[in-house]
Amino acid sequence: MLHKQEENGNGVKSPCRGVCTLDHKGKCVGCFRKLDEIANWSVYNDYQRGEILKMTMLRMQLPDIFDS
Repeated sequence: MLHKQEENGNGVKSPCRGVCTLDHKGKCVGCFRKLDEIANWSVYNDYQRGEILKMTMLRMQLPDIFDS
């Protein structure tokens, strides 16, 4: 579910694509978030969510550098 709307209708939307499968390094192959980022998404504020989204883009585009 790409860019699922949050329950309250505000804030940064989840990048979840409904794949929900982790690779051998603990990163989702659908949204590129790490397990802790997925698990804690609901408690992060908008700034933190925005920073995670930036990292997901880097992980997707530059996996050799940001796939740690």
